[in-house]
Amino acid sequence: MLPKRDSIRTWTNGEKAEVHLVELPSKEQQILKVYKPGFTGVMFREYLATSYLSRRLSIVPKVIRFSPRRRELVMSYIPGQRVLEWVLQHFGEPNLKLEEFLNFEAMDTDPRIVEAFIRFRQSASKDASRLKEAIELSYARLHGLGWQHGTCDPRNVIYDGQQVYIIDFDHARPSFTPTKYDYPSLTYWFGLLPGDRRGGRVSIANPIGCGRN
Repeated sequence: MLPKRDSIRTWTNGEKAEVHLVELPSKEQQILKVYKPGFTGVMFREYLATSYLSRRLSIVPKVIRFSPRRRELVMSYIPGQRVLEWVLQHFGEPNLKLEEFLNFEAMDTDPRIVEAFIRFRQSASKDASRLKEAIELSYARLHGLGWQHGTCDPRNVIYDGQQVYIIDFDHARPSFTPTKYDYPSLTYWFGLLPGDRRGGRVSIANPIGCGRN
């Protein structure tokens, strides 16, 4: 029997799935991902990748339950804020309603997002630099295992003020050259360059063009 749970918030994961933040009677919060018909391969890929990586990395949510017949994947909830909302809050226009971006898809065409991330990439503030370094460190751990994420945009990175967590592994796969595939996105969104950390400082780029997978 499945445990009783109350849905706190729901959002979409593109056309593939609905994602629910649920709370159990014990007050424990979990992430319930319900895949839509036709995405069985994506569902199994994410389950296998998340299971493997979460046993080796603390920056990946743990799989709690997988129900293929119900097309459900339940994972541990990671407290924090998506980097999308963090950047919009700190570098976006005044009075932005962050809830409008919960199910947002037009990431690299909406001027509110584009301009906020330009300011973020160019910023040398302490808060921005700390986040950039945290992103680079977490991806270095993932790449150190020989895995590429494949979807390194700000919706799939969680920040708790100290550490960055990586979520959404439906495009993840083993790779001999993970930085080759992930760093175009990491450069475009966060201004990071592969293999260019000096004295704990992250090298910041201001790229032209997207270059994402």
